[in-house]
Amino acid sequence: MPISNPWFIRTLAVAGGLLLAACDNKGFEILAPIPAAQLEALGVQSPVQSVHYHDREGEGLLVLSRNDDQVSDEETDQDVDRVVLTATLYERQGDDSFKPRWKIENETTCSGLDLDVGFYTDVSGASDLDNNGLAELTVVSHAFCGGGVDPHELRVELREGQASYAINGQSLIAIEGEQPYGGEREDSPSLKDAPQVLRDHLNDVWNKVLKRPWSEAQPAPADEDDEQ
Repeated sequence: MPISNPWFIRTLAVAGGLLLAACDNKGFEILAPIPAAQLEALGVQSPVQSVHYHDREGEGLLVLSRNDDQVSDEETDQDVDRVVLTATLYERQGDDSFKPRWKIENETTCSGLDLDVGFYTDVSGASDLDNNGLAELTVVSHAFCGGGVDPHELRVELREGQASYAINGQSLIAIEGEQPYGGEREDSPSLKDAPQVLRDHLNDVWNKVLKRPWSEAQPAPADEDDEQ
């Protein structure tokens, strides 16, 4: 029997259109890693981590890299150690090449002291926590130039499309028998307007790295006399 109900026909048409749109939009997924040779072709000298993914905007590649060198200090005219941490988002183009979309660079110089700079790769990467098909890219790093047990500078940043949210501050030092110090935190103005799931994510990441790296240090071995 032929279908003559106009409302039913329009409903089928709308449902079909939504189904086709869902098929065209694959949403978010992590893809196979990019070969090292392809990263070198992009000019990445010292990759630390790369995340290859696809979301509703297309194919993306987040690359975290570190470059170590020495520069001349303008005040002392002496060489100092320098570390530049770079996070770059590349997008796949129609000709199959990758083109940079944005870049974050953080530089640390240090003279004659302990230098400890790097990404926290276990909490950096790509996700889709709000299930909107658009990747959230989390980049977490730390920097330290000093001697002894002092706070590290912490940077926790998340970008989703054109939006950017960040927490910057210092790690917390808590030594038994002493008053804790460090732990200062400053949120970007944009964070208060971020979706709750993203605020929760950034807070969770901040709490995970807040006491690093000193809280992860192995305890000193006991003296033989103590053991006896």
